[in-house]
Amino acid sequence: MNINDMAKRNYDWVEKMGWHNNKSVLEALALISSEVGEAVNECRGEKPTAAFGEELADIVLRVMDLAHWQGVDLEKELLAKMDKNEQRGSRGRLK
Repeated sequence: MNINDMAKRNYDWVEKMGWHNNKSVLEALALISSEVGEAVNECRGEKPTAAFGEELADIVLRVMDLAHWQGVDLEKELLAKMDKNEQRGSRGRLK
């Protein structure tokens, strides 16, 4: 299953749950931000907790939901961005 297939599967589940009602792009971004905050809370100790991975998954699922909803081919965009980053090199940053 590729990332776009996962995005559609997740989108369909969120739709079934009725969580897309009256949602704007800004609200979707705020929900992504709230998931980032939850991931931050799992890193308050010396090392991340066991729940950290699940919080990262929540972030990715929210991003995939937004991408699918807005018709973004996330797999294509991710690969293009990785290629672009590789072309840029370190841009003066230490390796």
